Amino acid sequence: MNASSVLSLLLAAVTAAPQDPAEALARFQFDGRPAVVTRADVALEMAMHLRRRDRGKEACDMLVDAWLTRRAAQQAKVMPTREEVAAFWRELQAQLRAAGREPDDFAAVRNTSLEQWYEDLAVQMAQERLVRHTLGLGANEAVSPDMLKLWLQEERRKSKLVTDPDALPAGSCARIDGTDLPLADLGFLLLRTSEDAEVDRFVRQLVYLQAIERLGRREGVTLAEADLDRAIAQRRDEAARDPRYRGVPLEQLLQAEGLTVPALRQLRVFRGQVLLDKIALHRFPDADLLAEIQRDRQAALDLVGPRRRLGVIFVRALAEPNLLVPLDFPAAERKLNGVRERLQRDDFAHVAAVESEDGPTRAQGGEAGWHRRRSGELPEAVLAAAFALPAGGVSAPVRSEEGCWLVKVLDVDPTPSDQRLLENLRRYRAIELSQQVLHDADIQLLHRAGEAKR
Repeated sequence: MNASSVLSLLLAAVTAAPQDPAEALARFQFDGRPAVVTRADVALEMAMHLRRRDRGKEACDMLVDAWLTRRAAQQAKVMPTREEVAAFWRELQAQLRAAGREPDDFAAVRNTSLEQWYEDLAVQMAQERLVRHTLGLGANEAVSPDMLKLWLQEERRKSKLVTDPDALPAGSCARIDGTDLPLADLGFLLLRTSEDAEVDRFVRQLVYLQAIERLGRREGVTLAEADLDRAIAQRRDEAARDPRYRGVPLEQLLQAEGLTVPALRQLRVFRGQVLLDKIALHRFPDADLLAEIQRDRQAALDLVGPRRRLGVIFVRALAEPNLLVPLDFPAAERKLNGVRERLQRDDFAHVAAVESEDGPTRAQGGEAGWHRRRSGELPEAVLAAAFALPAGGVSAPVRSEEGCWLVKVLDVDPTPSDQRLLENLRRYRAIELSQQVLHDADIQLLHRAGEAKR
């Protein structure tokens, strides 16, 4: 087996059992009381969230392939011994290091106990032995990835296989000849092959959803089927009005994510968002929000009113230039005044791609997206200049702490009706509430060594 095959193997663990399902991955607070998130909790959350997406489908295929391999290997009596697996692993580690990598560079190895990893390798070895047995090859003859693929395809063809989530009971990820593979197994495989950042994201998601559900119970707000109906109707309406989707129906948009409308209704993230919206309706009734708007309408417009799509060109500057930033602020302003003159005869996107020093927007031809007056995503001075311009207008150079900007108004939202402004304000308050929920949870992510990290 060559080094590239070693890398492929390490990136694709083939079984699902974790080191310890009860191991805590995070600590947090519920109403001041300590609680933990375990591996089993996160595994199930990942399985439910990803099972219909490409990554979840690939992981499910891996589980099916491993199950078929073990069954065939046991029938043919070709499963390797522990000693054979240990020797195989020593050889793989040597090849990997020869390729300049360490085994622990890969999540599938790092997140797996040695005994479990040996089980994974045993399945890989059994697959190769089964291919040799089927094709009549010698014990040392190479087995190519295509041979393995064809053998697995044939095993699948001979089996009665179901992987469609809509055709399976809630707790299963696949069914092979009447045997169900648990959904938890899919989750543990996803967990084992995930990098720390993704695991941490799912930990936060899990704690957040639990906290929202708990907040709903505390305030006497429950989720009804009618609430889900309204939320889906709202999504359908927003998709129909969004020019990006060009009239594509909601069902087709969901299909691109591996979802259906019934599946969306069961998705915990979606249900959590609908519940949060209902809690916000309870906490922030129309009368209170309308009174807030009437007290200071301009503040409400700045916060949740019409947006502007902006383009920017940025030049770095310092009060005392150096080798890395050679311009002071007056020099940067002079440069941008020259750029502004060029814009009278040249395309903004082209000029921004050449002149701007802001990497993310420069790659998009200066496109900085949609902003409200108080969005806070661009410097305050830049937003102030942008909202003083008409559509199509370009500002004079604007100073910020890190340099100078030109900003162009590419598009403008119409001023919302009072009802739309009220709805936007409630959505903003809901986001604030969700942020407060996460803050109060005081999540402490845990290293595998057991030390907390923030």
